[in-house]
Amino acid sequence: MRFGFDLRPFLKQETGVGVYYRNLLFELAAVDRENEYVLFSASWKDRFPAAKIPPFERRRFRDVKLPVRLVDLLWSRWEWPRLEAFFDGPLDLTHSPTPLLLPTRGKTIVTVYDLFFLDFPDRADRQARTHFARRIASALERADGIVTISRYTRDELLSRFDVPEAKVRAIPLGIDPDFGLPLPVQYLEALGRKHGLPAEFLLFVGAFEPRKNLPALVEAFGRVRARRPGCVLVLAGRSGADLPRIRAAIAASRLEEAVWILGYLPDRELRGLYQTASGFVYPSVCEGFGLPLLEAMASGCPVAASTAAAIPEVAGGAALLFPPDEVEAMAAALLRLIEDDGLRRTLADRGRDRVRAFGWAEMARSTLDFYRDVLKT
Repeated sequence: MRFGFDLRPFLKQETGVGVYYRNLLFELAAVDRENEYVLFSASWKDRFPAAKIPPFERRRFRDVKLPVRLVDLLWSRWEWPRLEAFFDGPLDLTHSPTPLLLPTRGKTIVTVYDLFFLDFPDRADRQARTHFARRIASALERADGIVTISRYTRDELLSRFDVPEAKVRAIPLGIDPDFGLPLPVQYLEALGRKHGLPAEFLLFVGAFEPRKNLPALVEAFGRVRARRPGCVLVLAGRSGADLPRIRAAIAASRLEEAVWILGYLPDRELRGLYQTASGFVYPSVCEGFGLPLLEAMASGCPVAASTAAAIPEVAGGAALLFPPDEVEAMAAALLRLIEDDGLRRTLADRGRDRVRAFGWAEMARSTLDFYRDVLKT
């Protein structure tokens, strides 16, 4: 069989979609030597890095010099040209990492992370707010298979759309085992000096998007700072649409010296932050999964997180939870996380146990089984 994929979600800086798709394909390359994998990328300026091409035993790869926005426009509006046009011969199945179908004559699978863009359109990015919201019903009806990354999203999808239950499969994400490996003390000390980190700091990791609820986190941290004046809040992740509101919240709370925006960091530095932080906080108002939760737990970093969407499902009792819309409750949870040494040890132990339930290899095998089942229908 020939399977088709669009690699652009992990062409450059990776958010959750890119991390998911890259790990899926690299793990499929490790377990599937039977099928042929047809891999596509397109950009006017950026060429796809050779080291990031999944090493399938049987593969075809094309990196086309076309503007990303042009490809997206042609595919989203007219579903043209079909992916087969860039390769020789038909494709049996394509798997899109978004709710939008990849144009093909073969069978199609889409991944749905959450329905945030329907519930909070004012907080969704432009693509989700426009293309996803308008086309999801049609895409779900036409797709031959649908992957969700949590049971929560699966149940939400089935309750809102007229989709056969057998067509939807919940396949949870995995965790890179490197997050469980302690980094050398010398490296952690050097990392602390590089960023000027204090002994006590809270960490957030993720894109700076409205759904992440970071202005509310800044407000809650202002209450923490009043009692713990030496504590710092570190925000690490790709810049997004909510950055102006975050900066405004920092200024309004007069926390310019206490909230540090480090931006997108290399993987090793990110691992170092997880391993040295006093705690990890995840205040999102909606998540289909929440990969940073696993990264923090695997690193032995105690977690405080919101009660929204799939977060409690993923945390599985290994996090201190708070309502995302209650700033006082968020602040109280953060203070407990900082001040209660016994609680931090308990949460760290529970987190390490919890992440054993998640693995990229198992995720890839389950997805490959789903491909086979879809091709039988």
